[in-house]
Amino acid sequence: MRDNAWGKDPFDLRLSVLRMIRRLPAIIAVTALLTILLGGGYYLKNVTFRQKTYIASTTFSMEYADENWAVNNTFINEYTWNVWVQTDEFLSFVEKHLSDAGLQEKELGAGLSASVPSDLRMVTISFASKDAAQANHVMEAVGAAMTEDFSKGMTDVASIRVIDVEAAAENLKTVKPVRAFVLATVIGLFTGVVLFLFLEILFEQIWLPESLTSRFGIKNAGIPETELFWENLKYFFDGKKRVAICPTDQELDPKEIADALQKKGILKDTEWIPVPCPTLTPSEAAKLREMDGILLVVGAGEDIKHLQAILDFLASQDCTITAATLWNEDTWLLKCYYAWNYHKIT
Repeated sequence: MRDNAWGKDPFDLRLSVLRMIRRLPAIIAVTALLTILLGGGYYLKNVTFRQKTYIASTTFSMEYADENWAVNNTFINEYTWNVWVQTDEFLSFVEKHLSDAGLQEKELGAGLSASVPSDLRMVTISFASKDAAQANHVMEAVGAAMTEDFSKGMTDVASIRVIDVEAAAENLKTVKPVRAFVLATVIGLFTGVVLFLFLEILFEQIWLPESLTSRFGIKNAGIPETELFWENLKYFFDGKKRVAICPTDQELDPKEIADALQKKGILKDTEWIPVPCPTLTPSEAAKLREMDGILLVVGAGEDIKHLQAILDFLASQDCTITAATLWNEDTWLLKCYYAWNYHKIT
């Protein structure tokens, strides 16, 4: 009854894309939720409730004893200056010029940093603190340490002078809410798509009538919205007096389906007999064995594993399925999947 090699079917990219479009509202909802959570969390932490940091800086110019020394000895770079401002010698120079700053040497070193824009003869030293006055006070001490103490220990440096002083200002360079929200949106969209694909793979469902044949080896009658379906019914059940209408979904009413087929009147001598879903009433299998034919009605979106369990039960009860049809199909999906021309889908 079933083709046990159905799992070897190639990945259906077109169906997955169409299903993703159908689930677009859910994907957008996940994206919006994560954007609000991640972006909003960043905004609250770094903007609304962030602790303000102030940075004061001073730019120094150095005159070397040998004017070509700064060019030839390129090891004096930004990294070198950052090492120097962290040394105990330099910190001791700064502490000597500080008065009542309330800073320990470790805290002083953590706040100091250096940068060399482009010219090795210039260096900018900065100090970051939660107190603007403290930052300014420390930089005054750094200026004195550089011009009065540090230059004396540098035999290759003739003099160091201050050329620019920037008072403490709030550090806003690290706060980038727009970038954070954009990143949160990208993460949210990626998560939504991955979650959709995960659920589609985990809870694989039947959406195409052809899957009834390719995956389970059941003759496919098509869908009621096509002329193909009614022609197939004539072929499959011509001459059969009693045909069971057996749905796989408990939400499908077999009586309504039987009445719809009877009303169509394509097989006047055939009686369409409703039989409940086999998983709900296993005892109905005896009635199915007495029928001349069985039309299995599979609801669109039926879980693969559930349908497989029903087919296994019917096979064990020697109930031979004549044909199957897909009911309550997604017409838009089928039109798009079959390029808008699947045997006149209405």
